[in-house]
Amino acid sequence: MTRRTLRQPAAALGIAALIIAGATVAWSAQPPRDGRVRLAQATASPTTEAASWQKVSGPEQSFSADMPAAPKYTSQEMRTAAGSPYTMHQYLLEQGNVAYVAQTAIYPADVNVSNHRTNLQGGLDNAAKNMEGGKWASIGWGTYQGLTSVDAVGERTSHAIRSFSVMKGRQIITLTYAGPTGSARSPDAERFMTSLRIGP
Repeated sequence: MTRRTLRQPAAALGIAALIIAGATVAWSAQPPRDGRVRLAQATASPTTEAASWQKVSGPEQSFSADMPAAPKYTSQEMRTAAGSPYTMHQYLLEQGNVAYVAQTAIYPADVNVSNHRTNLQGGLDNAAKNMEGGKWASIGWGTYQGLTSVDAVGERTSHAIRSFSVMKGRQIITLTYAGPTGSARSPDAERFMTSLRIGP
């Protein structure tokens, strides 16, 4: 009997990347042919609540979120269907059977961002194709710091996946958690999601 397993980072990264790319809606994004990925150090400093958790700041302080330790930072050049370039910034932390991912991108002018809910729904629809049953188990719309947001929970290969996305102007920020089945609303997942702060 073959046992199928999926490492948490693969689950989280796959879903997170699909949301960022899918939010371009009709202008679906593709990585460039050269697949350039740049590695750098994440900006992290201990929070006052617990020394083990780190505050991670996005590019130009555009957002911050707490993670249980310092993540690995990468950036990837993406392109819209029309060929316009943009950069996806990613912060990944793997801890045992749990992964935390924060991603952000600023979409170029050929991406229509006049309706943020439509953009976010496009990202969810894109990612749902890879979820069990081809859909999210739950999707909750709301506002976060006055901005359109969506909190979605599902499963992928028997792993809990939770994604929280917010749009501000042309910027999308997505936090994705992957962990054991039933852990999508665990205290650590909640802390990660609710720690998001959008910059000026």
